[in-house]
Amino acid sequence: CTSKLRRSEEVEFNKQNLIRVIESGWMNFKRNSWLAFGTVGIMVLALLIFAGLVAFNVISRTAIASLEEKVDVTAYLKTGVSDGEARDAAKRIGEISGISYVNYISRDQALEDFKKRHEGEELIQQAILELGENPLQASLEIKAEDSREYASLVSFLEKSSFRSLIDKIDFYENQTVIGRIQKISSGLRVGGILVTLVLSLIAVLITFNTVRLTIYSQKQEIEIMRLVGASNWHIRGPYVVEGAIYGIIAGFAVLIIFYPVVYLASPRIQAFIPSVNLTAYFTGFFGQMLILVFGLGIALGVISSFIAVRRYLKI
Repeated sequence: CTSKLRRSEEVEFNKQNLIRVIESGWMNFKRNSWLAFGTVGIMVLALLIFAGLVAFNVISRTAIASLEEKVDVTAYLKTGVSDGEARDAAKRIGEISGISYVNYISRDQALEDFKKRHEGEELIQQAILELGENPLQASLEIKAEDSREYASLVSFLEKSSFRSLIDKIDFYENQTVIGRIQKISSGLRVGGILVTLVLSLIAVLITFNTVRLTIYSQKQEIEIMRLVGASNWHIRGPYVVEGAIYGIIAGFAVLIIFYPVVYLASPRIQAFIPSVNLTAYFTGFFGQMLILVFGLGIALGVISSFIAVRRYLKI
């Protein structure tokens, strides 16, 4: 019974100590209100860019995936190729490993499709009638299971026995467009990461200096606490808590700014890229976003405070 009572007293004592440390950290935060405002502001900028980087990554990844789904290899056949030869080639190509499907489009079907696409354009319809004959070529639309296989597929077609049936292969232009988008996306992502790191470093330095000033202004209080036998944790803890409070407030501010911006921007982005729905994505991703933003904010505050305490608070 005595040991249980001691344990319960120790737990209660630890809780009281923790509450005191948190209260002291909150008091430090309120004392440094103007410095705290600047510190939190820089943290908010760093975390906002980080959140924007997450959103940009979602947009670029979805856009590239959507483009890759639409990309295929179109092999235009020579005019003299018969339907039988074309269908036989389509069947044999479809049996190749890694090919999702092969769609044969005859010249007549290509013309019908072209007319439907330009149904309301009288000038184009009149031009087709005046030509008197079908100017379009039959083609094979080839879809691979993995978009990375298209280059090797094109190389295979150019060296295979089907080459005598093919007039030209349309793929390299699409590949160039996707490659450019990937390069732009990669460059912007790297730039965003660098800006986030720079702002995070600035936030750490400002928090570091804020905590350092707090330590200098409370030298007498620290001396009194030492004399009365306060533990190292009781002396150092409030400054670490102060840094954590900066991160928590910055996290709240970022979420309050970020989600309304996402809600307003999502319809405009979706008008350009229909497959991207930022509102739905970040609503489902709210829990993870909460952990990321608050975790990064608290980490920035605690790390910078801990460095300042280790360097300037000798106990």
